[in-house]
Amino acid sequence: MISKLDIQQASSRVRGISVKTPLIGNTFLNDLWDCEVLLKCEQFQSIGAFKIRGAANFALQLKPEELSRGLVTHSSGNHAQAVSYMAYIMKVKAVIVMPKNSNQQKIKNARKWGAEIVLCEPTIESRIETANAIAKESGCIMIPPFDHEWIVAGQSTAAMEIIAEHNDLDYIITPLGGGGLLAGTSLSARYFSPNTKVIGAEPEEAADGYEGFSSGERVTTVNANTVADGLRTTVGEIPFEIIKSNIHDIWLAQEDQIVEWMYRFWNETKMIVEPSCVVPLVAMHAQKEKLKGKKIAVIITGGNVDFNALP
Repeated sequence: MISKLDIQQASSRVRGISVKTPLIGNTFLNDLWDCEVLLKCEQFQSIGAFKIRGAANFALQLKPEELSRGLVTHSSGNHAQAVSYMAYIMKVKAVIVMPKNSNQQKIKNARKWGAEIVLCEPTIESRIETANAIAKESGCIMIPPFDHEWIVAGQSTAAMEIIAEHNDLDYIITPLGGGGLLAGTSLSARYFSPNTKVIGAEPEEAADGYEGFSSGERVTTVNANTVADGLRTTVGEIPFEIIKSNIHDIWLAQEDQIVEWMYRFWNETKMIVEPSCVVPLVAMHAQKEKLKGKKIAVIITGGNVDFNALP
């Protein structure tokens, strides 16, 4: 189990690589839902996404002889960039397995830091199989995208920063893909703000987390037909066990509203964010009666948009 001390140590460990991103209010959302909304802007990280937190917490705990073998991972995009960036600053090689249908900007960004990119079929099974084969053959150390306690502890530091500024929140809401961020957020709330409820938000077209949370049994496959490319994966084993015991609920976002909300958010806030980031906003809009009078933080997870292939 990830302890309060683990999260505090992760926060100290990643400081200087991840940045303390701004937490800003938004009158557009406040007025729309008659509540107070704070946006944790993780798109301002060095790689444009929160994933640097978990990757840094993992890589910085490796021994020198492990690092010298290089790093490998599988990812649809933002974790790919995070591992590539960590390999770059630690001066080791990185091999990144990415689905063929990945966001081209995220592929380009991972290559920018010097990683070797290996494309695979767009299924979680293909991603894992390909990355494991590379790790076995090359000896590279696998940095999983979400299914490891070091990753979850790293991701928890975003919510820890939120709570340090506002310890009177009613809700913290995050997107749900592999579950590292939602699991970490729920632990930070449990340890540092136990009256704050944590909500996950998931697309209707990738609702394995919702189904698993409802039944109590993790769903291991999903036909993720969603524009939210960062959420096209199943919830990991370790995150799921944390999530089912520590969050309040999972809300679904109607698929045909995600793109509309992305452009609406761009226009209203003047901030460029990915489709995955607005999944919480779509889900919140459907649950707006529950938001009235509440104080809510939403983690904006990334801003790596492919402008040559806008939906």
